[in-house]
Amino acid sequence: MPARKIDFRYDIAFLRAIAIVSVVLFHLGLPYFNDGYMGVDIFFVLSGYLMTKMILGRMDQGTFRLVDFYQRRLTRILPALLVLIIFFYILLYFVLGIKLYDFSRFALSSSLFVSNIYYYLSSGYFQPASQLNFLLHTWSLSIEWQFYVLYPLVLMGLRRLTGNRSQYDRYFLYVLGAMSACCMLYYAPRNQSFTFYMFHTRAWELLVGGIVFLHEKSFRQLLSSRIRNTIAIACTVILLLSVSGLLEMRSSGWPSVFTLIPVIATGLLISVRSDFKLYRLSAVRFVAASSYSWYLWHWPLIVLGTYFSFSRQWYYLLAVFVLSFVLGALSYRFVEIRSFLRAPKWLLATALVVITTTFLGTQFPLHKLFANPQEANLIAFHHQYPRERAAAQYGFGGAHLLSRARFEDFDTTRLFQFSETQPNYLLLGDCHAGMFAHTLQQLANENNVNLLQATGDDVFPAPHVKPIFAGPTSLMHYIYGQYLPQHSNRIDKVILSANYAGYKKSEVNDYLDSIEAYFAEKNIPVIYIGQTESYTVEYPAIETLHLKFGIDPQNYLQAYRTSANNYLKTSKIADKYIDVYRSPLLKSTDGAESYMYDADHFSTFGTEQYRSIFSERIFPSQPQHDTEG
Repeated sequence: MPARKIDFRYDIAFLRAIAIVSVVLFHLGLPYFNDGYMGVDIFFVLSGYLMTKMILGRMDQGTFRLVDFYQRRLTRILPALLVLIIFFYILLYFVLGIKLYDFSRFALSSSLFVSNIYYYLSSGYFQPASQLNFLLHTWSLSIEWQFYVLYPLVLMGLRRLTGNRSQYDRYFLYVLGAMSACCMLYYAPRNQSFTFYMFHTRAWELLVGGIVFLHEKSFRQLLSSRIRNTIAIACTVILLLSVSGLLEMRSSGWPSVFTLIPVIATGLLISVRSDFKLYRLSAVRFVAASSYSWYLWHWPLIVLGTYFSFSRQWYYLLAVFVLSFVLGALSYRFVEIRSFLRAPKWLLATALVVITTTFLGTQFPLHKLFANPQEANLIAFHHQYPRERAAAQYGFGGAHLLSRARFEDFDTTRLFQFSETQPNYLLLGDCHAGMFAHTLQQLANENNVNLLQATGDDVFPAPHVKPIFAGPTSLMHYIYGQYLPQHSNRIDKVILSANYAGYKKSEVNDYLDSIEAYFAEKNIPVIYIGQTESYTVEYPAIETLHLKFGIDPQNYLQAYRTSANNYLKTSKIADKYIDVYRSPLLKSTDGAESYMYDADHFSTFGTEQYRSIFSERIFPSQPQHDTEG
């Protein structure tokens, strides 16, 4: 992604400028840049073109050296990345220490150029939200570095097999590109996250750049200047329409077959090598030159603003845009070009320090670094709770199915542990039902009720739920299609809950209609645990920011959750609906724990505070269970 100086190309500079501005404005949430993330796809094509030009050009001259190539790539990419990591590591220690552990994890994977793989493997319902990852954007750098490592090896192997005959290069790239594109098309409808992050589902975009290099000379010879300029104008318009979102290509996920549009448009624009006056503007050239550093700095600043609850008013967006550009320009001038880090020994030493420090940050109990005991307690709680206590709260591995788990991982035998002497209740829902499981189980024991549980991540507990994650969806199909039809006479009550606000109002109404009709037919009473609140950042972080800077926690509330709760309180299920939204009796923290362990899910410290209302609404005096039924 860093700019290069192989015979300067104004058209390539223009493409870089379009790409970086699109990505930045997309991340800032500006209208008319709804698909600005396509700027990364433009960068991929450019990198593939430039790397192919460099590698094959030197191979043809007999001057290509693999170690020299790797060293040049590292000295272009790594210094600016290391400076960014060091800066934010120090900054977070002083202003947002609760994020040091997560930052250490992400910085370690980024500095090793495996962040794309790590983000895919660590993505899940109980991981930090991707939008709160200061280094989320480094996934694309990791893909580029993996390309830099593998691509010359593959080309060297090809040349050795063909006796250094260059005429086979293009056919080889055709095959590799087609294989990668087929992988993308195969996985896109099956696993969107995998398709987004993995190298082999993205490599075709870089290989298109390589194919463009091999054909650009003959392409220009075949077409007149007028036709080439017409193609350039058309491709520019296509790219601008693409990043604006007006073509609405994201509906099928990304990447997808529609990714061909900006990728091919970029390739054609490079091929025709037009030289319009617009491309030669000094501003375009400067933006292009500093695009890599600007890319590095813009996203962490946006995330930092989210943690400090800065409103998304125009002046804030303008400030982030300008500040990130200035910092990117400074990084380009003093780090990318003139930094002592470009010297191999200094670069290696700094990289080792960063890798060692971030690794230790993932192993060492970082809360011990902080003098304020309440801040230290909240940091320890935020780190430890999802790793050490959430499993018992939800019933992972038995009663609750995680997003990536298979239905076969769910212990269905638990659902058949019916009591002959006590009422049998079924807790049914997504993770917002699962998070109450521990408290409800205790209340059930106290009230002589046998509680069964079938919950899973991100799945609405309805008979005809739309698939999101295969495992939890299959669980609901099993419950409604097999389990309840066979055992409905054994179930005395269903306790149902979900993140209702995560769906369109029409979807919620359809789901509730089907749920009500289903259980009415089977004569099973249903009670709904209501919508819970959520925040823009993790609640333990909110408490530490309130403690250190006095920021009001209500600044972080997600308004759409409030609207959903207000609607449900007056809906068709109002008389069965338990309102748990922002209870006035709720204590947010006791100094050691907070009532939420992330931005969206209650801890047991939070759920236990609803014991009285659950006892009253769900577990009133139980009638004698009819063992004859």
